[in-house]
Amino acid sequence: MNPKIRKALDFLQNKFGIPPDIFDEFELVDYGDIWVMTPEAAKFEIKAFARRGIRLVRVFKRGNMKFTTAGMQIFGKFATKNIVYLTDRQQLEAYLRGEDLRVGQLEGVEEGQVIVKWNDDVLGSAVYRNGKLKNQLPKGRRVLGARR
Repeated sequence: MNPKIRKALDFLQNKFGIPPDIFDEFELVDYGDIWVMTPEAAKFEIKAFARRGIRLVRVFKRGNMKFTTAGMQIFGKFATKNIVYLTDRQQLEAYLRGEDLRVGQLEGVEEGQVIVKWNDDVLGSAVYRNGKLKNQLPKGRRVLGARR
């Protein structure tokens, strides 16, 4: 296995508790970042498409990694740790508008990237530090009309 793919799987397991065998039925490809796709998509050859699948993990120059929003929304249901559950509708609407949130100290949640959920739905990601969530929801996925 490609060492960068192995490192990405270790990152997902260590940070979010996602077992690597979840990806056994998929193809993982190193395009600089780590992408995931079905075996059928991996075999699909069209020159107009440089990449197939979705970006699962962003890989930065110094080797740091970030679980993508698209990856979280598909595979976040398998996570067992570093999950922050929004507790009320006001938090939900503020998060969907792209606002940062004060959540206080959360037991069992490590600082750094976390998965943000509303009930069973994975909404996206945030950076948890000093009792605050720094919103990481991409602008294109924000709900600008959410009530204030």
